[in-house]
Amino acid sequence: MKKNNTRDADMVREVNLLWVPVYPGLARQVARYCPAPDASILEVGCFSGGTGLELLSSFPKAGLTVACDTAELVETFDRDWGGFARGDALSRCRTVTTALSRLDFADKTFELVFCRGVFFFLDGQGSILREMYRVLAPGGVLFAGGGFGSFTPPAVISRLADESRRKNNDLGRRIYSVREFEDEIARAGLERYAEIIQEGGLWALIRRPQAV
Repeated sequence: MKKNNTRDADMVREVNLLWVPVYPGLARQVARYCPAPDASILEVGCFSGGTGLELLSSFPKAGLTVACDTAELVETFDRDWGGFARGDALSRCRTVTTALSRLDFADKTFELVFCRGVFFFLDGQGSILREMYRVLAPGGVLFAGGGFGSFTPPAVISRLADESRRKNNDLGRRIYSVREFEDEIARAGLERYAEIIQEGGLWALIRRPQAV
């Protein structure tokens, strides 16, 4: 993505707000892969918040950590998302400012790791995928990619698609093919654990074996 600055933070907020009707359906897709109802969940990147908070509504014993390299979005997280979060979801969420190339967490910490818009952060070396896998607990699941999700109503997608495309292009989005995404996963050394899912977008489902 472009260099972090106030303008980009404001543009990201606009995209995140635009996607509010999408988060319930996207969270429903991600929830299918959640390994435990009390999972420790990590959501990575500047597009974090909406899906993770929806997941907390589905899993009342789970906890969410949001990792973002845009300090301004971390500092204003409660204000940005306070009107959206349901129940006690916000109280079960913490935010951390960290480089995405080296996440500020110990190895094998989280049972579910999720990243929407991962294509903004790919560097041709698999760095962010490798990092997210590093902090994934044995038996855990990493779900990363992009798209509206398989449960988002077509009417919602139709209403948002053009504006979302325009805003994401302004932020510097690159379109990845399935092959290019598979190559990035291979560069991260994760191809044997990964499954490509094209339902509701383009996603990688990566599972960490219990013994690894």
